[in-house]
Amino acid sequence: MTTAPPNPQAWTVEETLALIRQLCQPHESERIPLAQASGRILRQAVCADMDQPPFDRSAFDGYAIRLDDDTAVFRCVDRLRAGDWRPRTLQHGETVRVATGAALPSEDLQVVMQEDVQADDDRVTIRQRNPDRNIRFRGEDARAGQVLVEPGICLSAGALALLASVGCTWPAVTRRPRVVHVVSGNEIVPCDQTPVGGQIRDSNSILVRTFLNTWNIEPVQLPVPEDLDAMTAVMERAQVDPDCVDLLLVSGGASVGDHDFTRAWLATLGYTLHVQRTAARPGKPMILASRGPRLAFGLPGNPLAHFACLHVYVRQALRRLLGTAETPLFTTAPLAHPIDTVPNPRETLWPARIDGGTDGVWITLLTWRSSGDITALGAANALARLLPASGPLKRGDPVPFLSTNSIP
Repeated sequence: MTTAPPNPQAWTVEETLALIRQLCQPHESERIPLAQASGRILRQAVCADMDQPPFDRSAFDGYAIRLDDDTAVFRCVDRLRAGDWRPRTLQHGETVRVATGAALPSEDLQVVMQEDVQADDDRVTIRQRNPDRNIRFRGEDARAGQVLVEPGICLSAGALALLASVGCTWPAVTRRPRVVHVVSGNEIVPCDQTPVGGQIRDSNSILVRTFLNTWNIEPVQLPVPEDLDAMTAVMERAQVDPDCVDLLLVSGGASVGDHDFTRAWLATLGYTLHVQRTAARPGKPMILASRGPRLAFGLPGNPLAHFACLHVYVRQALRRLLGTAETPLFTTAPLAHPIDTVPNPRETLWPARIDGGTDGVWITLLTWRSSGDITALGAANALARLLPASGPLKRGDPVPFLSTNSIP
């Protein structure tokens, strides 16, 4: 196992992501009711249980006639609605009134749309007949046994509808990780209180909770002061068994000051430290540790650094733990506006805005001044990734980014 040396190196984004992939394995699967599966990660291939559609059916309201029948005036011998099943062989001069979706009575038919006929009781006159058969043929969408949904996708409303259509009512999905979030800091007060003196409102708790909720994960959140003894006792007081925690997130205390106890606390819990700082900004004082299959992150307390580390490193861990399909974390878009950046020796995770128009998707880099500057997050829906020494950048330059609104 790769671990940080005694004098910790600064890990690049790629090195950190690679280590997370190495440390994390997908959790076991479980079967749950379809109605509860929204947002869960599918762990089975879902196949068509029968041909789709399972029979030839009318694509429109109209009249079914034989393909080889050139009669001009027909006698209507039956009327079929969707759900009716009355097979019969049509004779020359016979037609059947069919509603949209109705099963056709036999093969080798054509449906003439009702707009193209004159109907007088059971007498039907064809006014116009084009070559279109106006039929949804058996198996034209999918054949029985064909894979319709691959494992690893996040189950959306459309995917759930598809599962319902093939009778997959108890899909196999990944067990959700059990997550504990410890919020440290003597200066932190709840967001519904007015800070006094050197206090600040807690924005990281709602950030973490909302981020995890998009994965259908409800964390246990535990506020704790900057004190090693208090941090050691916090889970015992909350009756949380450390052996049952899949992912431990600690907000604050990740740096090297006199009151930064995250490293020491993780060590007392039996975690091995791998990453103790990164080469990226914001988010340099980020800790990554493991204990068997369990993973822990020490997240820097500054909220913009928190945002960046959650959406890059914790996101990668959750993708692995949940067994999502392996796809690149970052994609690229052209820069909408030039920026005259001073080249920075460190990689930058830059709050950004992705917008789409008639000329495609463009990315705008938002203004931020420090890792504690949260003002850009009101408009941000992405994180851009600027490599070391990037800048200045002109309009149209390709910029790697990940969406912070689409999970996973």
